[in-house]
Formats: sequence, C-alpha cells, structure tokens
Amino acid sequence: MSPDEPSTNARIAGLTRLTRELQQSRTPSQTLRTIRQGLADMHGPTASLMLSTRGLPEGEYRVIELQAGDAGPLEGADPWAQGDLPIHQGGVIAKIIKTHEPQILQGVDWSADPFFHDSLSRYDSVVAVPLAGNHLPMSWVILLRQNPSFFTASDLEESALRVALISSLLESQMLMEEVADAHVLIDREVRRVGQIQRELLPDPLPQIPGLQIAASYETFGEAGGDLYDFIPLRAAPSDERERWALFIGDASGHGPSAAVVIAIVQALLHSHPPGVTSPAALMQHLNEHLCRRPIDSSFVTAFVGVYEPSSRRLTFACAGHPPPLLKGAMSRAARCINSVSGYPLGIDTQQTFQEASIDLDRGDTLLFYTDGILEARDQSGAMFGIDGIEAVVRRCSGASHEIVQTMRQAVTAHENGRRATDDQTLVALNVI
Repeated sequence: MSPDEPSTNARIAGLTRLTRELQQSRTPSQTLRTIRQGLADMHGPTASLMLSTRGLPEGEYRVIELQAGDAGPLEGADPWAQGDLPIHQGGVIAKIIKTHEPQILQGVDWSADPFFHDSLSRYDSVVAVPLAGNHLPMSWVILLRQNPSFFTASDLEESALRVALISSLLESQMLMEEVADAHVLIDREVRRVGQIQRELLPDPLPQIPGLQIAASYETFGEAGGDLYDFIPLRAAPSDERERWALFIGDASGHGPSAAVVIAIVQALLHSHPPGVTSPAALMQHLNEHLCRRPIDSSFVTAFVGVYEPSSRRLTFACAGHPPPLLKGAMSRAARCINSVSGYPLGIDTQQTFQEASIDLDRGDTLLFYTDGILEARDQSGAMFGIDGIEAVVRRCSGASHEIVQTMRQAVTAHENGRRATDDQTLVALNVI
C-alpha cells in the first residue's frame, strides 16, 4: 500500500459523504449547513465567507454568510432571496473576486479593509474558489486560516474539487426545482384550458324537435382536440324553418395545441356569414380560414350535417372524418353513411365539398364518433375498430343514451386498463 492511499481513501469517503448529504438537502439553510460541514471536514476549524456577485457590477458583492472564530454564521440571510443584503465594494475581497479564478493568498493584511478589518484581522492565509453555474445563489467560497496553519497548494486543489462538486449538485437541484415549478404551472394552465374547452361544449344539449340526443366527451389529457356542437340556422331573417347544424370534428395532435385549433374552428363555425348555412358552404368557410391561417401544419377532420325537424332530412358534408353509422328503426344492423368525403380542413384552400342527404324515419339512430373510438387498443394492441362499434350498435335498442353509455363501457372494457391514446367523443341522435 502506497503512503498516499489512506489519504486518498479518506478523500473519496469525504466526497461521497458530501455528495449524499447535498442530495438530501431540501432547504437553503440545510444546503449551507451541509457545505459548512463539508469544508470543516476537509480543513478543520476555519473562518469562511460565502459571497454572491450575481447581477452586480464588477467588484461588487453581497455577503451571504460570514463565519469567523467562535461566532456562528450570520442568521436570517436567505441566499435565495438576496434583495435585502447590503452591497459591498472595495477592500481585500474585491481584489480577490476580480480574478474569477481559484487562488491561494498568504500574508493577507486586513487592516485597511473597510468591512473586515476587525472580524478577519487574525486570518492571513486565504483560499478563494468561485462557483460555476447560472442558478446558484453563491458565487464564491472563501476559507481563511491564521498563522502558522497556512493553506497549501494541496488545500487549494481539494477545495476547488469540493466546490466544483457543490456547484454541480446545487445547479442540478436548482434546475430540477425550476423544472418542477414549470410543470406545476403548465399543468395548472393545461387544466384551465381543459375547463374552458368543456365550457364551450353545448350544455345542456339543445332540445331539437323529434330528436333525442346524447353525447360523451373524453380527452386524452386535460385538454383535447375533439369538438361537437349544435347551432341553430337561419338561411335568411325571413326564413321561419327550424334548421340545426350538427358539427363533430377532431384536430390533429393532442393537448393544448389541438384544443386551441378546435376552439378556432368552433369560433369560425359560430361566426359564419349570413346565408352560409348549407353543409358544403360551412365546410368551405372553415377550410378557407384554416388554410389562410395555418397553425403548425395542423388539420381538422369534420362532419357537418344540417337537420330539418319538419322533414327529418339530414343534409351533410364530410372532410376526412369517420362517417356516422345509421341504425334503422326496423333493423338491428347499422350501415356507414359515407357517400361524400374530402380532405381534412386546413390542407387545400381550393378544395370543394360535396353534399348528400338522407331522410330519417321514426326510430332511426345516427351515431357520430371520432377516431379515438376506432383506435382504442387492448393490451395486445388490437384496435376496437368499426367492427367493435357496429357490434355495440347491433345489440342496443337505438335509444341515444343507451348507445352512448354502452359504447363507452365497451371501449373501456376493450382497453382493459390501458390508457387511451387519443380523445374519444360520441354523439347519438335518435328520431323519436
């Protein structure tokens, strides 16, 4: 065993202990106490100064902590809130911090120092080490001894190593705290976006003559990109016919960005120009505005239907959205209404939209849904799919609330605890 090994082992043990204790520190006072103890373990009893130069002109500094002789450290100084600490300049310390480098000084004379001529007059050997990092409250650690226990070059090397370790750990802690605070803020804002989004949904659902309506809205996160809405229409002020626009849509992506896009779509839908009341014209209105204001390459799939209660006729247009299912009053089977479709909104400003119409009978049910229902996956990755949707519709009576509730239960059972990967929206209309 070489003569250096015992001291090396002690050095490693000290660094390990300091690392562990710094990682366990949770408050500024705990951190300072840990640093003091680590320095005392290395050098024995010494005087110490902790300084901050953050945000100050060259040569100016704040004393975060001073510990000298039998006197304990200054109390009440929170290094993370330095606004109340006085600013100093000049003297021995100003000369030390001017170099921005670790240094060792011998024979230091404090007699002419304006601040420390009394408290540090006994200490003529100094080791000063700057702390790296942009998030730390301390900028310098300064250790002081009195004759004849002068610091050595080895002491400077060891101090620089420990201070570098302290800087790295504290910087990591501060960054982690900032990230955690940012996550809390983002989560709060996302929850608020989700609350606002839900407030935009029709609640209560409108009373449309001859229809029983039910809906379900589940987002992938706190906020989502799905939307359904019902809007009363008038082709002209003199038009006394009651007509309703039904909209269901899905913005690409997830979360707040998709929620913003779909909120824009809803605002455009409600502010459509007078006379723009046919499904194709409404689609054209939405598409032109979304193409004119592209938002991060987002697009929106949509289905717009216009329903006339007096004739029970539904005229509709589709923009890349899953087609609704129609369950007849006298049939257990369901069929897709997919006679017209086009590109999603926000892709091609020249796109035109086709319309089709169906006449509904009493007892008929229409089920609208977003692709989060189709793409719900089980533990093996298999999708719920159109077969799963049709199977649920076949075994239901046709009542809108029954279909929505049964579909939600079936999708949840299919996922079997697996988290949904997309927003999931259902709207059912039953002609009563």
